[in-house]
Amino acid sequence: MKLGVFRLVSLFLVGVVAGCQTPGTPVADVSPAGPVSPVATPSADVPVGDPPGPVLTLVPLPDGEFLAGVGPIGDAETGFEWRLYRGRDEVWRRLSWPPEAIPRSLHVAPAGELIFAVPFSNALFGRGQAWGLMRSTDGGRSWQQSLAGLGDPYVMDLAFSPAFEEDHTLFVVTWYSGVYRSADGGESWEPMPLAADVEPSGGPNPYDLAVAVSPDYGATDDGGQVIASFSRGLHRWQPAADTWQTVPLTVTATVKDFEPPAAQLTAGAIAFSPGYPDDGTVYLYSGYAGLFRSPDRGETWQPIHRRLPLPPPFVTEFHLAAASADEAYVLLASGETDPALRRPARVLYRTRDGGKSWAALVDPPTLGWVSTFALARDGEGRVVLHLGGSRGGISSHLADALIWD
Repeated sequence: MKLGVFRLVSLFLVGVVAGCQTPGTPVADVSPAGPVSPVATPSADVPVGDPPGPVLTLVPLPDGEFLAGVGPIGDAETGFEWRLYRGRDEVWRRLSWPPEAIPRSLHVAPAGELIFAVPFSNALFGRGQAWGLMRSTDGGRSWQQSLAGLGDPYVMDLAFSPAFEEDHTLFVVTWYSGVYRSADGGESWEPMPLAADVEPSGGPNPYDLAVAVSPDYGATDDGGQVIASFSRGLHRWQPAADTWQTVPLTVTATVKDFEPPAAQLTAGAIAFSPGYPDDGTVYLYSGYAGLFRSPDRGETWQPIHRRLPLPPPFVTEFHLAAASADEAYVLLASGETDPALRRPARVLYRTRDGGKSWAALVDPPTLGWVSTFALARDGEGRVVLHLGGSRGGISSHLADALIWD
C-alpha cells in the first residue's frame, strides 16, 4: 500500500556528502578554528513546483510537510551548492540557506518550529569555514548559528531529550571536544565533564562520532542515559552518576589487513528502540566494525552483521533507525556503481529478528537508489518509511507493503 509520492526533479549527482571529496578520504589534521560570526539567512519563502534533487537528508514535520536537504547541485566547473526545501506533493518552498554549507542532518523539535541543522564542516579538510550548528526558530525560514558556549565549531551529531518541550535539553557531539549540553533549547552550551582529554576524530573510522538519548531520559529512577561515540571510543552517561563510562570492547575491522586491525568500539550512528524502557535494546553502526546490538541498555554489545555486505572504511554517511527491539533499518553503500551518478549505489536493509537475518529492499520505489530515509509510524502503529531518491523524489510507504528479499 503506497501512502503517497512527492516528486522531486532529478539532477546530476557528483561528489559525496562531505563536500565532494573522494569517499573515504581521511580528515586532515587541522586545529579547530575560532567561532565564526553568526549568520542570519532571511527566508526565500517562495512557492516552487518541484525542488531539484538529489535528496541528501529529509525529516518529516508535524504538519505533514517535509524538510529536505538537496544537493550537490551544479558541476565542477560552475561549483556546487546545497539547498533546503520545505513542502510536499508538488508545492515546495526553497528556504534560504548558505549554499556552500552541506546539511549533513536535520533535527526537528516535537512542536516543529525549532529546527537544527548539522552542516558538514569542510574546514576539516582545510577549506571553507566551520559552520558549527545552525538553528531555526521559525520552521526553517531563517537560520542562525548556535555557538554560544560551544568551544568546538566542528559539530557532528545532535540529539534531543525526549522531554524537550519541558526541559529544553539537547546534546551535540563535536570533533575535538566531546559532548556539549544545552538546557535552554540551544541558546547556550556547556561541555559535559570528561575524565580525560579528548582525542580528536572518531577513531579508526574518523567519522564514527554520534550521540543519542534514551526514550526514558529524565523519566525513571536511574534517569535513562546518553550514549555517545567520541575520543575513539563508545561512552555512556547517566544523569544519576553524572559521569561518562567507557564501553571497554575491542572490535576488529570489517576489511582484511585494515590498519589498525583492532580498536575500541565506536559508532557513527546510534538508535534506541522506542520500547527501550522495557526492552533495553540499542543498535549502533560503526563505520570501522559494522552493526552491533545491545539487549541490556548498552552494557554489552554483539555484532549482528553476519551475511550483510558492509562498505569498507572509511565510511562517511550513516543512516540507521530502530522500529522496535527486533526491527531495525540500515542504509549501506553497495559494491555497484551508478554509471550516471558516478558513486556507489545504496541498499536499504531490514531485520525483524534482532539482526539474526537481514533482507534487502527490492526495486525501491524511488528515482534512482534510496539516498536517505526517515522512519515513522502511522495512526495504526504500522511502520512507515519516507524514502529519498538519489535522482530526486520523496515517497512514503508502509514498510510491510514493500518487497524485501
